[in-house]
Amino acid sequence: MINETSIILKCEKIIRELANQVAKGIKSEDFNSGIISKMKFDDKNGWNVLCSVMDVLSDTELAKENFIKFGLGGPTKIRDYGEQYLRLYGITNSIYLQKSAVLAFIELIKLPNKKKEVARIENSRFVEFRHIVGAHTVDYLDNGRKNPHQIQRALIDKYPIQTSDSNNNYRKFDLKELLFEFDNVIEDVLVRSTEKFIKTVLKNGGEKKELLIKKIEALKSIQNGGVAIWPDNEEEFFVVKIKKES
Repeated sequence: MINETSIILKCEKIIRELANQVAKGIKSEDFNSGIISKMKFDDKNGWNVLCSVMDVLSDTELAKENFIKFGLGGPTKIRDYGEQYLRLYGITNSIYLQKSAVLAFIELIKLPNKKKEVARIENSRFVEFRHIVGAHTVDYLDNGRKNPHQIQRALIDKYPIQTSDSNNNYRKFDLKELLFEFDNVIEDVLVRSTEKFIKTVLKNGGEKKELLIKKIEALKSIQNGGVAIWPDNEEEFFVVKIKKES
């Protein structure tokens, strides 16, 4: 079976698989202390943070998948501005929630060069778009100054979306292109973060570590243009074939 599931969702499943294994092995009456110790978290709320991260990643991937399929118009294709705005605010908020979840995860697992990784994510053009149309439309800060924006309602379901600011500057945003760019950054950071999480928790090695690292290597191969065979049971080997450049 060719894997058609997103890399982000695959990372979430790997994180959840490891988290569940560690949680089942906690015999102490104080579950939270045991899980914090096993996972090497500094944050006393680390387990709750991790659970929230996993849920947000999977939920926001569902929202993004729906957006890719149906756009802002929705599956009915009935022209309803109210629905279009709900979907616009929904996808922009999903991006923001996913961004926040990934940032919380890299903080939790202490990914090296954290400031650089945070800057890459925060500087995403989709995050900027979210600030302009989904959060700070009337108080958007442009170089420290308020610069209110407007979006052309009549063209909200067309691509690219056009906005204008208080200085009559017009900008165009292709949401699917922005989402593709955002996903590339998030996938890169999340794959490396998940790998760091595995190596930290399973520092002493073992079969489980070997299997999870193989899954990470499969994801890296997909990122590099390869094709990974991902079995239904997700416990067998991955057969990875890298596409050769012509």
